[in-house]
Amino acid sequence: MIKRIILFACLSMFIAACAPVISQTSMSTVDKSISFAALQRQPDAYKGKVVLLGGQILATTVKANETWLEVLEKKLDSRQKPEDTDQSGGRFLVRFQGFLDPAIYAKGRKLTVVGQVEGKVVRPLNEINYTYPWLTAKEHYLWKPEETNGGPRFGIGVGGGIGSHGSGGVGVGVGF
Repeated sequence: MIKRIILFACLSMFIAACAPVISQTSMSTVDKSISFAALQRQPDAYKGKVVLLGGQILATTVKANETWLEVLEKKLDSRQKPEDTDQSGGRFLVRFQGFLDPAIYAKGRKLTVVGQVEGKVVRPLNEINYTYPWLTAKEHYLWKPEETNGGPRFGIGVGGGIGSHGSGGVGVGVGF
């Protein structure tokens, strides 16, 4: 009986760890045919469309009644988590209604977002003018640092010992 409970708990946690982070309701509005490369080339052509993007936060700018994030795009895995890679299609901007604390939405954190394409914003980036696709966030997920350090982890340990009077003991542990 205990083995079944442990197996069920392990299986439940594994399934939960593999689940997408964006709701099915939001995902049903996403136009999956729009690649980031296409959006980067012609942001104005996709105005009003809803896309799913993710990446690493580069900067957070708080303004009156809104917060802007500059994000370095990264491909998303099956859980919708930005991949740990040096490859990127470029940068994009996301506007959020209200205040997002820059200490939490900090440089280096990973983000997955469903947003409506609003067009483009041109800003200086070092010595060039860079064209950013601009989204208004509909739903997002800010990844916890421990969630970005690989997949689900669990372990099983078995131990034993002998006491001073010849008695022994065995222990079994499961960790997540």
